Amino acid sequence: MCRPPERAAEETTVTPGAASFRLPPAVLAVAPFLDRRAWGAVAYVWLGFPLGLAWFIGLTVGFAAGVPLTLVWVGFLLLFLTVVGAWGAEGLERRLAMLLLGAQVPERRARPAGRETFRKWFGSVVGGPAFWKGLAFLFLRFPLGLAGWTISVIAFSFSLALLGAPIAVAVDAGEIHIPFWFVDTPLDALPIALVGLAGLIGTFHLHRGLGWAWARLAEALLGAGRVDSRRGPTDDRDSG
Repeated sequence: MCRPPERAAEETTVTPGAASFRLPPAVLAVAPFLDRRAWGAVAYVWLGFPLGLAWFIGLTVGFAAGVPLTLVWVGFLLLFLTVVGAWGAEGLERRLAMLLLGAQVPERRARPAGRETFRKWFGSVVGGPAFWKGLAFLFLRFPLGLAGWTISVIAFSFSLALLGAPIAVAVDAGEIHIPFWFVDTPLDALPIALVGLAGLIGTFHLHRGLGWAWARLAEALLGAGRVDSRRGPTDDRDSG
């Protein structure tokens, strides 16, 4: 019996996004730059230094100035603004980790059943564990982000410099002096470029490892409770 063409079309139609294409591990091993998560990790590592510096300065100034000024009531306003700003910064870091690293960060707090006043919201934020764990993440973002950013800059600079050796020799018509090796033509510089290519591949693998470590840290410190396995890495329905 022949099936109606409409029925057959429905059964053979593939829903967009139902199946995601993933490159084989062997391909990613030699070409990690084809992995979008690798580029996401690069972006996350490079954002670590400026964001970490901003969080460190803001939190340090806010708490250091707010605590002693509580004697004249101005400190309470500074502490309040610091807490609200820190909560927003934690939310931004949570979204970045989910978007760039694919981290599955649990909700920071439960969604209230009814309407919630600002006073109750503030009390639940300060009284919950998610805020204080997120605060630890923000303080760690600066030293760890600076270290990761420094390593990334050195690794990319070294690899790209070696990879571009043939171009440098051809354009500048110069010479590259290496112990026991004299390079004065682009053809002679090809082995150097191969070393640079290997270094670049290793650099992307390094960033994939850094991204994995940051994702695990974000999942541990930027949420409360367990990760809902039914949610995708970019599904963000955070109530706060």
